[in-house]
Amino acid sequence: MKITRISMYCCLLSFAFSCPIIGQQGVQDRSITSDDFAEKRPAPVRGTSRPRRANYKFVRSEKKVVQSRPTAAESSAKTAKPVIEPVVSEIGVTMWRLRPPQEKESGHFFEVVDGSKGRQMWLAERVSIDTPFKSGEKIRFAIESSVEGYLYVFNRETFADGSLGVPYMIFPESVRDDNSVGPGILVDIPDQRDDVPYFNITPQGPNYTGELLTVVIAPKPLAGIRLDRDGKVTSTEELSNLEFGTEAEVFSRADIDDKIYSKAEFESACGGRTRRGKTEKSGSPCGITSRKLTRDEPLPQTIFRAQSVPGAPAVVFVKLAVL
Repeated sequence: MKITRISMYCCLLSFAFSCPIIGQQGVQDRSITSDDFAEKRPAPVRGTSRPRRANYKFVRSEKKVVQSRPTAAESSAKTAKPVIEPVVSEIGVTMWRLRPPQEKESGHFFEVVDGSKGRQMWLAERVSIDTPFKSGEKIRFAIESSVEGYLYVFNRETFADGSLGVPYMIFPESVRDDNSVGPGILVDIPDQRDDVPYFNITPQGPNYTGELLTVVIAPKPLAGIRLDRDGKVTSTEELSNLEFGTEAEVFSRADIDDKIYSKAEFESACGGRTRRGKTEKSGSPCGITSRKLTRDEPLPQTIFRAQSVPGAPAVVFVKLAVL
C-alpha cells in the first residue's frame, strides 16, 4: 500500500515492521532533557513562566536503516577524506492514536467516522514511537525541528522478505509547496483541515509488514527530488544519497504529561492545507491561521538526535508496527 496525496486520501497504515538497528548495550539508562529543544522555541508572549522540561530516556541507536548503497555514495566512501565533526540536529516526532473520550476528559476533539456508529468526536492520545497498532485504529503524527530548514517526508511499504516498496513523498504534496520549518512550528500529518484528519490502519496482505517513513530536514530546498503525478519519487538515486550513512539516537519521554492533544497543539498545527490557506506573513509558514509553540507548551513524545555533515540534510527514520 502507498500513501498518495495525503490530504486527499485516507488510506494508511498497517504496520508490522522490524529493521536492523545497532543497539548500545549497557547504555539503556542514558537520558537527555528537553532544555535545548525547548529553549530554541519562542518565549511566551505573556508571562514569565519557566520553560517546560521533560526527561527523555535512551531507546536505541540507528544507523543505515535503509541498506541500499547508491553507486555514487559507495564510490565516495572508498576515497579517504579528512574527519569532519558532525552536526547534531534534534527532530521531534509525536504519534497520536485517536480514541473515544472517557467521562470528563477534555482536549481538542477530532471528528471521526467509526463504522456503524457514524460520526463521533474523539480525542488523540500520545503513544510511544514503537507502539504496535491494530487494524481499524486511527492515527496521526506531528513533526517539529530544532533548526530552521525544509521538511520532507517519504514513505515506503515494507515486506516480510526485508524489501521495500517504491517511495512516495507525503510532505510536502508538491515540490512547489511551502515546507519551511523551524523551532515551534508543528507539522501535523495529515493536516487537521483535511476532510479526514487521520489515517486508518488497514491490513494489506500476508507479505506486507508495514511502512517506513524517511524524515528529512534540509538546510535548503532539495533541488534533485522529482515526482510523478501520484507523488512517487522518480529520482530514487537522490533519495538514496540522502539516506546513505544516516545515524541517529532515539530518545522517548519518560513522563506521562501532555498525553492528550491540546488546544496549544491545535493552534500551532501547520500542515499542507493550512499553509495554502494562509493570508499574511506572521513569522510562521501558516500565517495568521497558526502560531508557534512556545517554550512552556507541550514537547514531542520522541526526540531523534540526528548526525549529519555540516551543510547536509538531517535524516531520521520512523518505523511503525501493527499486530
